[in-house]
Amino acid sequence: MDNLNKKDAPLILDPQAYAGSVLQFLEYFNIRPGRPDVPYLTRIIERFSELPYENISKIIKLSQSWDSPEKIRLPEAVIDEHVSSRLGGTCFSLTFFLQTILTSQNFISYPVMCHMNAGPNVHCSVVVLIDNVKYLVDPGYLLNRPMAIEPLMKRLYLQEYGGVELVRDLISGTFDLYTFRNHELKWRYRFDDVPCPADEFLTHWQASFTRSGMHDLCLTQVTAQGMIYVRRKFMRETTPTGKKNYNLKQNLHATIEERFGISRELVARAELALMTNLEKERELGIWVPHKPR
Repeated sequence: MDNLNKKDAPLILDPQAYAGSVLQFLEYFNIRPGRPDVPYLTRIIERFSELPYENISKIIKLSQSWDSPEKIRLPEAVIDEHVSSRLGGTCFSLTFFLQTILTSQNFISYPVMCHMNAGPNVHCSVVVLIDNVKYLVDPGYLLNRPMAIEPLMKRLYLQEYGGVELVRDLISGTFDLYTFRNHELKWRYRFDDVPCPADEFLTHWQASFTRSGMHDLCLTQVTAQGMIYVRRKFMRETTPTGKKNYNLKQNLHATIEERFGISRELVARAELALMTNLEKERELGIWVPHKPR
């Protein structure tokens, strides 16, 4: 049985403690275990990317367990809720689950913290070492293939029209990740290739529950046709032919159900939980005013 944390017991992140969740993932996605090499890593990531980035599950969990470590969605919750409800997670739950899978499959991997415009240590990724080459794997940013760090070719095309680019700062030694689409280049985050200890990773994870990313519903998923991004009542669909924006004011629940497979009932629960969470932040003095929408 996977690691079940009691309410009063301290939560310790141990990637080796979730064998049942890893087995469930491999069986559900019909992945046959292989050698810890790049082809097997790619196979795992391609299937793992079917778990969407979404904060619906995190918002609901926070409203249920505000002061409890049970709000942390560990691997068993992530895979169970994907199988039953098509949910995924945010960068912390996805990163830790992926690290758990890779550890069980004999890969050498570790999490790294990333700094974005929203602040330091607000995002995370996984670095994997294979045959003395390091690869960046980022389930929270929907990298569905491993990207070599310090490669001869610094660009990775995820679709024919766009992908990601890594640039190393020769002075600081840090790496900057950009996304590009045709001739458009956007900076996304910076990271230092330094393993983040489990206790520090947990601290950043816990801090993420009251950051601005939890103040609106947000979902993203890569599909065969491109990428879908939903935030608030807005959806953008990016395909090889361009970008299309949609106003979801009248059909948010139905669109999320249709595009992500997440039921309207869960979306409605998340909206109610969001109001509860924001009111709690207001009471605690950490509430951030929102513009009317």
